[in-house]
Amino acid sequence: MAMDMSRRLAVKVLAALAVPRLAGAAAAPLRMAILPYLPAQDLHRRFSGLLGWLGRRIGTEVELFVAPDYTTMIEMVGRDQVDLAYMGPAPFVQMAARFGGKHLLGRLEVRGMATFRGIIVAKAADPVNTLADLRGRRFAFGDRQSTMSHLLPHHMLLQAGLRLGDLAGHEFLGSHNNVALGVLSGEFDAGAVKDEVFESYRVRGLKAVATTVPVSEQVFLATNRLPADLRQRAAAALAAAWADPEGRAGLSAITAGVTGLVPVASSDFDELRVILDSLAAAGDER
Repeated sequence: MAMDMSRRLAVKVLAALAVPRLAGAAAAPLRMAILPYLPAQDLHRRFSGLLGWLGRRIGTEVELFVAPDYTTMIEMVGRDQVDLAYMGPAPFVQMAARFGGKHLLGRLEVRGMATFRGIIVAKAADPVNTLADLRGRRFAFGDRQSTMSHLLPHHMLLQAGLRLGDLAGHEFLGSHNNVALGVLSGEFDAGAVKDEVFESYRVRGLKAVATTVPVSEQVFLATNRLPADLRQRAAAALAAAWADPEGRAGLSAITAGVTGLVPVASSDFDELRVILDSLAAAGDER
């Protein structure tokens, strides 16, 4: 029943967004879509400064749309039903493979790095210290399409000789925060989160069991729905954001440790494409 309701919600969202943006309708707010990797309230708080600044720079209001789930996000960006997007690496790769490339505008740089990692976590007091220790235990993933809370950690388990059937059980909890809380509560023996979430919950009793390979940071992109003049203005504004005090403040609010917004190319995702192809070829239950 819950899954049926989720699908109906996704269909309604896509239908509501399936309105083409006309070149003469520049006064209408632009819509930037974002994955629901944190609670919607947190995401609106983190992005409000940047989107307000961006709207003033390009002369058109930009509003945030938090997608209900990763699958809907991939669909609406792929079908050009929003104007702009902020996407994680695996959803971007999956979207581009299905619908073709969009217009990449830049990717975050955090602590001087344009890549980030995922962490497989357990409770600090529990006897789970290696991937091998996960055999016969319960594991929490985030969203099925999430880079760091499912896809890369799943690939790591397979490389360690563990298929999902070797676990006592696994569930998809929808978000990184839910995974961290599920492990801390003892409902799960381990789970997968992005490094930022691990750091925020470490003091509450999480420990790192294993770390993924680094992959490209989150990317900003424009879809084909956005008229060329607005796309060029958005690209120029974001390229100059770190040099502008207000733009820098907006970027810094997205996540701790931001040090800039840097260029990005499709080739930056080549290693991730190989990993995702390998995961798909393994045919493990997902």
